[in-house]
Amino acid sequence: MQNVAHSRQAFINRQFFNLTLFTLIFGVMFYDVFDMLGFSYVDEICAVLLLGLYGYRVFTTKTWEFNRAFLYVIGVFIFYLVYSIIIHSNTKGAILLDFVVQIKPYIAFFCVFALRPVLSVNQKKIIRQLIVLCSLYVFTVGALCMIESDVITYTFSHVSRLATASSILALLYLYCSDYRNVDKLVFCLILAIGLFSTRSKHFGFLAMCTLLVVYFNRSATMRLNLKNSFFLVVAIAFTIIVAWKKIYFYFVTGGFGGGREAYDLYARMALYYFSGQVFMDFIPFGSGFASYATYASAVSYSPLYVKYEMSAMHGLTKAAPDFVADTYYPALAQFGFAGVLLFLYFWAYLAKKAIKSYSKGYCKESLLAIMIILFFLIECTSDSTITHNRGMFMMMLMGLCFADMAQGDMAQGDEKQLQPNENTVSQ
Repeated sequence: MQNVAHSRQAFINRQFFNLTLFTLIFGVMFYDVFDMLGFSYVDEICAVLLLGLYGYRVFTTKTWEFNRAFLYVIGVFIFYLVYSIIIHSNTKGAILLDFVVQIKPYIAFFCVFALRPVLSVNQKKIIRQLIVLCSLYVFTVGALCMIESDVITYTFSHVSRLATASSILALLYLYCSDYRNVDKLVFCLILAIGLFSTRSKHFGFLAMCTLLVVYFNRSATMRLNLKNSFFLVVAIAFTIIVAWKKIYFYFVTGGFGGGREAYDLYARMALYYFSGQVFMDFIPFGSGFASYATYASAVSYSPLYVKYEMSAMHGLTKAAPDFVADTYYPALAQFGFAGVLLFLYFWAYLAKKAIKSYSKGYCKESLLAIMIILFFLIECTSDSTITHNRGMFMMMLMGLCFADMAQGDMAQGDEKQLQPNENTVSQ
């Protein structure tokens, strides 16, 4: 039996390595190039392949070991799918489309976590070498954009995607490294390439990550004390300072006020503002899939935009709904107060787990998990990255970090952390 299990895991490890390379190249670096050519299904292909690997693992084990937390998440999404169809939140096609888009990041995380893939030393070396090549490519594109801005149009489509690409490359490099000081330096240098994007949120993310890898080491503790509280205040203050320009633009001058009429509001702030109304009008489960601030709600134009008189705003019109999915937090109105509580619980649970694992000696893995959580926390303010290709890759990487921490606990015989026969993060 041990030989069978070892052979099965070896197959999973090998295929996951291939999938990682495939997704990094085609789902991150050159996704936008293929999208311009009319092919934009790399993340969906990746999700199907991950589900296939997960199914292989489940059905080739004698006990059919399902991840209970994954089943809970699937159950929640199916509930919202049925709920959306019942209340007619949009057309059935749009509802199904949004269901797939919204569940993809969770598929990525839970499948990787349950698969427990292990990358060999040689595989990690190959990935690091590929990351160096990709980083040179991103640097070249960023530098050329300083001379000719149209370069970004034919490579990453938008400068914000150059920033997220550098974030992925940096975090993946750190994961595949030995976490030495030189590795931390390379990590910061790769992450700094994203500054070519001139996105203030990337400035903030770079500041937070740099402070984390410099401050927290094996001798530092991750607990609430005077020293750590001071570091947290400094880190937040520094992040706000470097990102203040965009914070002021979107959340001070970009809101209601200044005598502007409704149709002159920035689309992003309009989505934030009216999401409060959606929350109050659809208590407690929200307005349903494909109804608000998502790609599917633009493909099949949601009646809520007409109801709340948003259909005349620039970027939110039926003819040109370009900015409908330009942020993520307002889209939580689709799930109502109940969905927001579940969303917050999911991320708070992972953050708590990462902090707890840090104290057990998983310095690199726990810090990477925290940085990914911070990435989404910042990114979701002004982009829906979490539901896109790069967000899916980030969730895969986070699943890998938590899988490593769980494997280490199993090796140490910590049954409270993870029961050997249940593969769950809900213990």
